[in-house]
Amino acid sequence: MMRAGEKPMLDIAREFNVSTTTLRTWYRASEARARAQLSAKRVATALSQEKYTRASQRQRLLMHALEQSPATIIVTDSEGKIVYANPKFVSTTGYQLEEALGQTPRLLKSGETSQEEYRRLWQTIKAGREWRGIFHNRRKDGSLYWERASISPVHDAKGRITHFMAVKEDITSFMEADAARRRIAAEFTAVFAALPTAIVVIDAQQKILIANPAAEALLGIPLRRNAPFTDLDLRWVDGAGLALPVADHPIVRMLTEKGGKVAEAVIGAIPPTGGVRWLRCQCRTLDMPDSREAVVLMVLRETEDPRQSAFD
Repeated sequence: MMRAGEKPMLDIAREFNVSTTTLRTWYRASEARARAQLSAKRVATALSQEKYTRASQRQRLLMHALEQSPATIIVTDSEGKIVYANPKFVSTTGYQLEEALGQTPRLLKSGETSQEEYRRLWQTIKAGREWRGIFHNRRKDGSLYWERASISPVHDAKGRITHFMAVKEDITSFMEADAARRRIAAEFTAVFAALPTAIVVIDAQQKILIANPAAEALLGIPLRRNAPFTDLDLRWVDGAGLALPVADHPIVRMLTEKGGKVAEAVIGAIPPTGGVRWLRCQCRTLDMPDSREAVVLMVLRETEDPRQSAFD
């Protein structure tokens, strides 16, 4: 989506629950890896299609490019037996080239990829198409690692498939960081959901960014993510019991007027079931990291009817 420009970066970051800085970092790394993989593929294909009767400078240059590639490159024969692997393969897997030659890439299997997936892989490359996917493989020392692979058939001058080439990148650090991020997000979500205090966060577009169950219970309506705050099925009244236009709600005024960092008011919320629920509404503007987007945090607590207090 980032390459195609289909969505603004901020929207993509929200969809995948990551920061825009993280997206930019991943994008730059992905572009660099893609260029390295494309270069390696061109080199390997050129080697398979050209015959050399003597050592030449061109051949040495092409082989040097393969040997220095930052991506793991494996070439197998048509039966899947390894006939070439570059030094990156050795450093990533722990297997020496002599141990890998004549073997199939199955020596890296961890057992986590299903037979059905391997079947689809072989069907794809034998049909002359490229296969892409992710493996959770096992090194020689038994440790596991993640790699993103692109496997393509290599054709001879007559168009026959003679070899298969895999270009792989170690994405272990990315996968572990992603797992950690998901774990932290899950822990935060669990804690946020368990908070007894009602909390709602509204973004700069006046849409609900996040709300906890306590807020839904207190207001008596669902508070779905991205739902416009101004379209909620609620009516508001001020401390005197008079109708309060949603545009005058403290949280909306803080977003539209940008006049302050903190606001507090006693207001009433009338859900679809009727009855006024009196609330002490405390609002605070926050600057979101990376996006530099201002949002408003609203904390709601039940309170007494201010009119009754004034009468008393």
